[in-house]
Amino acid sequence: MSRFKIKKSIDQFLIEKVLPSLGYWVITAIFSTIKIRWLHDKFLFDLTNSGKPVVFAFWHDQIAYMPYAYIHVVKKQNLVSLISKSKDGRIVGNIIKKFGLKSAYGSTSRGGKEALREIIRLIKEDNIDGAITPDGPRGPKYKLQPGIITLAQSTGTPIVSISFNVKTKIRLNSWDGFIVPLPFTYGYMAVGKPIYVPSDISEKQHKEFQKKLENKLISLSQEIKERLK
Repeated sequence: MSRFKIKKSIDQFLIEKVLPSLGYWVITAIFSTIKIRWLHDKFLFDLTNSGKPVVFAFWHDQIAYMPYAYIHVVKKQNLVSLISKSKDGRIVGNIIKKFGLKSAYGSTSRGGKEALREIIRLIKEDNIDGAITPDGPRGPKYKLQPGIITLAQSTGTPIVSISFNVKTKIRLNSWDGFIVPLPFTYGYMAVGKPIYVPSDISEKQHKEFQKKLENKLISLSQEIKERLK
């Protein structure tokens, strides 16, 4: 076996097995020690308990808590996330798989349209929830891309904006300043009221919904920041 094939096999083993298992264990261990207070969340549980799908929108730097929250707080296991096709994206997708959740691989630069169509199909056919980081996978940070509006427009599914942060954390030296919470800290999860996007909107209205969701995510993040002072 050539050196290239050996390296490829090792990389695949790390991406498919080792790093996802480690990531799942670390996320579960850390968040089991953290006290998270949820804000404005009553309607969310009414909505998710109705059996109708929703699409969750949250910034890319807040991914770490989301699969844990969906399983242990929302108490559902029926979600598909839009994940980048990059090596890091595959690791994230495999961690999500460890939580029993699904991924559709694509981004604004690679396979995004195909992945979006797959999420639309799953929502319509399997009544499954969706999750998108609308500023991912490469930013600009906190700048919303249009795909999530198209998704809501195509499925009639409400968009629920969510934001998360903690008092004590490490921010990675990445484009998004990815949040890594430290054990035994505290924080907040803030939930925005659902946004419904009609199927027959104009291009101008599409951009207006895009800006409305972006502003809501920013305001939720700012509310949590103020509470953590």
